[in-house]
Amino acid sequence: MKIGILSDIHVDINNRSGSDAVTPALCTYINNSSLDLFILAGDIASDYTLTLETIEKLETETSIPVLFVPGNHDIWTENHPDLTSWDIYNKLKKHPHNLAGNPYAVNDDWVVIGDLGWYDYKFGSSVYSIEDFNRMRFKDRVWQDSIMAKWDRPAIEMNNFFLQKLKKQLSQARARNIIAVTHVLAIADFTVLNPPPMWEYLNAFLGSPAYGNLYKTDPRVRYSVSGHVHYRKTVQKNGIEYICNCLGYSSEWQDTDDPYIEIPRAVKTIEL
Repeated sequence: MKIGILSDIHVDINNRSGSDAVTPALCTYINNSSLDLFILAGDIASDYTLTLETIEKLETETSIPVLFVPGNHDIWTENHPDLTSWDIYNKLKKHPHNLAGNPYAVNDDWVVIGDLGWYDYKFGSSVYSIEDFNRMRFKDRVWQDSIMAKWDRPAIEMNNFFLQKLKKQLSQARARNIIAVTHVLAIADFTVLNPPPMWEYLNAFLGSPAYGNLYKTDPRVRYSVSGHVHYRKTVQKNGIEYICNCLGYSSEWQDTDDPYIEIPRAVKTIEL
């Protein structure tokens, strides 16, 4: 079983001349790579309808299951002001390959679980208070979830909601090995390290160590997949391989703006 892993493909931001350039390139990569399964760890698009269209196109063009979790962009309400983020989250959850609603049994030995996840500010610097983080603003920099993500509770409570959902999924995994997927980070290793002052603050919105602490208590968790930070990095710790492989924005790519070149560089593959 060969599995491809990627996050943060941002098909709407990474379009060229008004058209989606990423999805066709990703389809080509999958079809040329003999993959059996693909995992997208969120931030597919900033409009949930485009997120669902992208998943459907990927599955139709490649004939393999494309599992996903929403990212923070996927539940943004900018293009749907009549909806809350809960409305969008629940619409996305209806898709059979959204791990938030349906953990995926790969075979008798492996299962993939996951959800969006959120943040509890604990990756941020202790010099700031919860009230400071609740403002989601550092000087002139505004963390866009404060505008686009319309939940009905504070960030720390949202983080606990997703943490409890993951605990329930773990309890239902029985004796199988687990690939756990969140959009947000589960370990501090993927935050901005040795951060400048702005990122001492903004690291707070990248995830929660509670996810990593949960995984390391369960020997069935063999892989943890995340995204959100536009890094490509793998860390081995506590018997778990932590994977953060993001496509990111084309403006961040080093020497090309061609997704047919960048996607093969960005995808992480594992074999079970």
